[in-house]
Amino acid sequence: MVTYDIKDLYVNIPIKETLMITKSVLLKHNDTQVTKQIITLLETILQQNYFSFENNLYQAEKGISIGSPISNTIAEIFLQQIENPHLKQLFNTKSIIFYTMVCR
Repeated sequence: MVTYDIKDLYVNIPIKETLMITKSVLLKHNDTQVTKQIITLLETILQQNYFSFENNLYQAEKGISIGSPISNTIAEIFLQQIENPHLKQLFNTKSIIFYTMVCR
């Protein structure tokens, strides 16, 4: 049995790369206009990454907001891009027979 815990996941997710991944997935199932609209909305949401600390307001330089409702979905999109190629190979060679992901 193997488990992985990604330290500081949300603040280390590359937004531009994740948007490119999302765009390529969306284009497989939508036309270019719908895809462009969704990506534009996502860019706007992800750029609104503000937080307060000791009564001061800051904008994070990288990563996604921990408390945002969209953050889990964005993290999942990025992680699947990393996981899928590796897991497919392991399943094909029968090196792994069961896989599950637990979100905390």
